[in-house]
Amino acid sequence: MRVSKASLVVLAIWATGVLSWPHVFANDVPDLSGRWAMMQIYPQTATLPFAGEVLRTSTVLQLVDVEQDGTALTLRDVYCHTDIDDGTSLVKTTIPSAFMQSLRPATRTATLVAKSTVPAWRFVQPPYVEVRGAMLASPETDPLPDDPEDPRVFDQDGDGEPGLTVQVTILGIVEGRTFLVQRVRYALDGAVLSNSAIDGSVVWSDEQSVLGATNPLLLVNTESAPDPHPEKHMFIMRRVEEGMTCERLLETWREIFGIEQTS
Repeated sequence: MRVSKASLVVLAIWATGVLSWPHVFANDVPDLSGRWAMMQIYPQTATLPFAGEVLRTSTVLQLVDVEQDGTALTLRDVYCHTDIDDGTSLVKTTIPSAFMQSLRPATRTATLVAKSTVPAWRFVQPPYVEVRGAMLASPETDPLPDDPEDPRVFDQDGDGEPGLTVQVTILGIVEGRTFLVQRVRYALDGAVLSNSAIDGSVVWSDEQSVLGATNPLLLVNTESAPDPHPEKHMFIMRRVEEGMTCERLLETWREIFGIEQTS
C-alpha cells in the first residue's frame, strides 16, 4: 500500500488549512453520526538491522462508528489493516491479520469546535493511549514489560506466543517472527470539510518492547521517532455506508480516500 507523493502534498495543504472548503458554515453543527472509514499516516525515522537509518511509514486503515450529541462525539473503532513501508528493500515488516483482528481499542471521544474561518468546524480528539499485548495498571505511565513471563503479558492474537506477533524479513534471507508489546498515543486535529469528509493532522508517539523472536537477529528493539515534519502526519476520514466491512474497505480504500495507484 502506497500513498502517492502528489496526494500527500494535497492532503498536507488541507491539514494546514491553506485551502478552504465552502460547504460547512458556522451556524450549522455538522452531523457526523454514522460509519466512517479512516486512514492514518505515521512517518518515522528508524534505525533497522542491516539497513541503518530509514524513513519508515505506517498506514493504518480502520472503520469508525461515530455517535453524536451536539458537539460531543463518541468513536468506536475496528482496525482493518496496517501497511508498513520500511523505506528500504533490505527489510520488510508485515503485520499479520491476526494481529489486527485481535485489537480491541477503547472508545475514543472527540469534540466539534467552532471557528471564525472556513472550514467553520474543527474535529478535535484529545490524546488517546492504547496498550497492546499487556495489561498495565497505569496504561499511560507504567513501563512496558520486557520479559515474556511477566504476568501482565498475554497472548493477544492467540497464536501461542506472548504479546503480539510481527513477521520480519531481512535481505530476503533472514525471516522470522518477533513477539512484542506496544503502546501507542495519538491526538487528532482536523477540519470538517463537510458532513462526509474530515482531514487533519496527527500528533503521536509509540513504544514497543521485544519479548522474544524465532531468530536471534530479530531480538532488538528498533530505535525510532516520529518524522520531525509535522505536516507529514495526517489522517483522513470519509463517510461510508453503514454496511461497510474491513474486507470491502481493503478493496475500495483508494477510491474512498482519493488516492492514486502507484506503480
